[in-house]
Amino acid sequence: MKLRNYQIESIKLLRKSFADGNQNIILALPTGSGKTVIFSEMVRLAFERGTKTLILTDRIELFKATIASVLNHNVPIQELNAKTKIINADAMITVAMVETFKRRDIVQYQPQLIICDEAHKGNFTPIIKKYTDAKIIGVTATPIGLHISKLYKDIIQPIDTPELVQQGYLSKCIAYQMQDDFSDLEEIAGEYSEQSQFKHYNQSKLYLGVVTEWKRYGHNKKTIVFNVNIEHTEKMNQEFVSAGIDARFITSNTPHEQRQQILTDYSNGLFPVLNNCGILTTGYDEPSIEVVIMNRKTKSLPLFLQCLGRGSRIYPDKPHFTVLDFGMNHNEHGMWNEDRSWTLAEKKKKSKDLNAPLVKTCEGCGAMVSIKCGACEYCGFVFPVVKNEPSVGVMVAVKPTEYNVKGKKISQLCLDELLYLERIKRYKSSFIWRIIRSKNMIREYARLKGYSEGWIWRQNRELNNSQYNDYTL
Repeated sequence: MKLRNYQIESIKLLRKSFADGNQNIILALPTGSGKTVIFSEMVRLAFERGTKTLILTDRIELFKATIASVLNHNVPIQELNAKTKIINADAMITVAMVETFKRRDIVQYQPQLIICDEAHKGNFTPIIKKYTDAKIIGVTATPIGLHISKLYKDIIQPIDTPELVQQGYLSKCIAYQMQDDFSDLEEIAGEYSEQSQFKHYNQSKLYLGVVTEWKRYGHNKKTIVFNVNIEHTEKMNQEFVSAGIDARFITSNTPHEQRQQILTDYSNGLFPVLNNCGILTTGYDEPSIEVVIMNRKTKSLPLFLQCLGRGSRIYPDKPHFTVLDFGMNHNEHGMWNEDRSWTLAEKKKKSKDLNAPLVKTCEGCGAMVSIKCGACEYCGFVFPVVKNEPSVGVMVAVKPTEYNVKGKKISQLCLDELLYLERIKRYKSSFIWRIIRSKNMIREYARLKGYSEGWIWRQNRELNNSQYNDYTL
């Protein structure tokens, strides 16, 4: 298989990082960019050098896809899953389910290279800590989690989603978001609880609303729906069927053979709508998907990006994919195709992430734009100083926010533009903060952040060392 330029660059950067003395490395690439292809080539190169490699996955779909990808290189592999009886400690390449590997505890087996697929999950940690002499590659689209900064020493991110879309490797996205009131949801361990979500979504008008909006934006297009739980999935599927739409569903209760038949029929285009909950978020690759419905709400950026990523693959006669968001997840996480520069720095918890690009509806053209925009980038409509949010029950388009700062000097930028440069990692937060202080924007900044009068007083008292170089952008 011929590798793309960024895939070749990824391998070069990984090898250089190892050569520089970094033992544990994160490879951060978006869903659909071919991460499996990259680490399969790394496995082939390791095999040629006589390096013993262990590849760990945590989902059966990823397990099968990894085996198929590595076998494309005509190298011998050992499969380790729950059904494996005999284990060869001398095997040069082993593909294993992570929980199975932890249970077997193969004393004689000593891998020299370990690849963890979906490394943002913490279930690989015990194995990484056990094999302290092995080199580690953690592969993920979203390197988020307390364990990431503790376990890994370098991060490789050769390309991001906007560039992949621009180069034609990922599909364009058009997103629509249903306005709703989620004040009734409860949070447990950093996520909206399943019970409170099901109570919220389990309403006749909401089931009907999904079908109605699907007929409007995605009628007869191949669609995948992510629901809250099994009961929600079954009821949502029945709503589609009652409307005369051929729909099927998959849950953890679906027998294996039936699941495979449903997926085969779906892939072959025998029915348009596939409902699921927590089954097809990772490791499921169906490029012909044209519509993704988020019929749930989540605080997890990885889950949000993984779900939307199911529609991001390119496919013949598929100019874009459509997202119907019934959880206002774009308000929480921003656009799917946003620039995201990942770092290993541990993020501090905030009461509210005001750097996330919240959205509002343009009265001129109906498009969704950032809450920070003073004028619509599509029709030029100028927003009043005070703008109410769209009414509950209104589906609105979601569009990315871009600020035209090219040619401007730093001193000419408004607060929104400065925060935009900070969010896309153009300049460090400390530099942006010096500019804000020097331009006497402290009160405006405090209003956005929700800081107290006492905080403003302390900042004004310390108004020194606020000089900066007035660059031209």
